[in-house]
Amino acid sequence: MAAAVLTAVSYLTGCELEKVTLVTAEDVVVAEVFVQLEEGSDGEATVRAFLHRTLSTVGASGQVRGARVTIVREDGSTLELAETVEGDCAETLPVDGDGNCYWAPPQAGRFRPLERLELEITLSQGGVMRSATTVPGDFGLIGITPGATCRLDPDTPLELRWSRSTGAWAYVNETVLHGIGPALAAEGIDVEDDLYLLGLSVSAADTTIVFPGEFGVFNRFELDQDVALRLQRGLPSAVTGDLTITATDRNYVNWVRGGNFNPSGQVRLPSIRGDGTGVFASVIVRRMRVDVSPDPQQGPECPG
Repeated sequence: MAAAVLTAVSYLTGCELEKVTLVTAEDVVVAEVFVQLEEGSDGEATVRAFLHRTLSTVGASGQVRGARVTIVREDGSTLELAETVEGDCAETLPVDGDGNCYWAPPQAGRFRPLERLELEITLSQGGVMRSATTVPGDFGLIGITPGATCRLDPDTPLELRWSRSTGAWAYVNETVLHGIGPALAAEGIDVEDDLYLLGLSVSAADTTIVFPGEFGVFNRFELDQDVALRLQRGLPSAVTGDLTITATDRNYVNWVRGGNFNPSGQVRLPSIRGDGTGVFASVIVRRMRVDVSPDPQQGPECPG
């Protein structure tokens, strides 16, 4: 609700009135609900919902207890999420912020690529929130067995390729480089022992990325220049990289933000309607591991 406020500015020669419009912030429920499918899981999915309130960081409680969170499949079957501890949904929270986590274990629900799912949240004090998502299509890393480990020669960039996921709006590409701190210390470069890097393929047709250099595209402002330049040449020996390529739906792309990761612009676009706001999104994740070593006995060579 907007309120008009008149502010008086006094001068020695008179008085001037300026009309200023102030907007009163509304306290509404925000739901962030994600369905994540893994390769080789026979349709099992991890489903999490984090419910909080918009004013939880300015002294008001963000608790949203007692909600009924239900996902309806195409065949009419339902999956109801159970309330659990916050740590099952969010690694970090805003300062003075809180909320409630609802989740279902992977074995509780089985979903299919390209399946349409509907969400209904009934709040304990009244009100209903609704949304829908279509799970992205199945896809796979080319030349890589699901979850496998391959060997990469030192100082060798690797072009990763994957098949296209029907309906995906973007691919989020992440890696954690284990042991890179000690490996680069020998070259006089200072970096933490484990380094997280984020990349993005901005359309469903963009199905390649170079490891490790292009994984740091969204870390470039906080990444040390010496480290960024070194990554373009590849990795030193004894480093291990855990990689994920994630096909995301439109709702994910329109909502998720973090640092410089704003794939659809600076403003979040909600996909939940009704007596609240938020996102209901679905993703499919593919994983692999890369061991950097010159020794052919360390394992099969990475493709490409």
